[in-house]
Amino acid sequence: MSETIVESYIGSGIVYVAGRDVGNASGVKIAIEQETKSLPNYRGGGGNAAEITKVKSVKLSFTMNDFSNANMALALRGRVEVLAAGTVEDEVLTAVLDGLAPTAFLLDTSVDPEVTNSAGTTTYVKDVDYVFSAGGIRALSTGDITEAESLKVSYTKKAGNALQALTESGQVVPVVIDGVNDATGKPWTLKFYKWSPSPTAGLDLIGDDFGSFDIEGGVLADGSIVATGKSKFFVRSAA
Repeated sequence: MSETIVESYIGSGIVYVAGRDVGNASGVKIAIEQETKSLPNYRGGGGNAAEITKVKSVKLSFTMNDFSNANMALALRGRVEVLAAGTVEDEVLTAVLDGLAPTAFLLDTSVDPEVTNSAGTTTYVKDVDYVFSAGGIRALSTGDITEAESLKVSYTKKAGNALQALTESGQVVPVVIDGVNDATGKPWTLKFYKWSPSPTAGLDLIGDDFGSFDIEGGVLADGSIVATGKSKFFVRSAA
């Protein structure tokens, strides 16, 4: 009598998109849409004389839990630019009393900016005339800055990166999931040869719980794979 082998499964793993670790990802799913064509039986008795089911599309989706610009670029068809640290001299802003006048770059909040009037003859005082954050300068209505006044701001800009959203036409990338079955400790991998992510339907950016966003894309057939019995879409290897 042959032995029955039962392997329970609890999946976990690391998702790599074009070789890049996307961080904590959950809800990884494959969806296969099928299309069935039938030839009715016209010889009496009903039913079908023939039937064939074809794969219409293959989708790979997962939930991103790491809000890096690189991850968001995938979900927003964007491009990531590197921002170098440096100094900005006399950037012109228009004051908004008790509101934000945004700066062109991300402020380094560890270094106080210098805020003057447009002529440079009056230097305003932090926490008296204005406060500042990484996003810009907030003029205080209790200070000496007037509404819509033209200001000159010199500050230190912080190193980082910027996401230019919805600037790209989309990309096709390989995806590898380096996984393990937590129920058995056995390793497995899934390799998708060509994945084309679609823009996400939306992002929840402010809330009282950990954020996440979903991303989905079509798994395309790889025309370079021509060997008999080899999948053009993806392969799963397991110990």
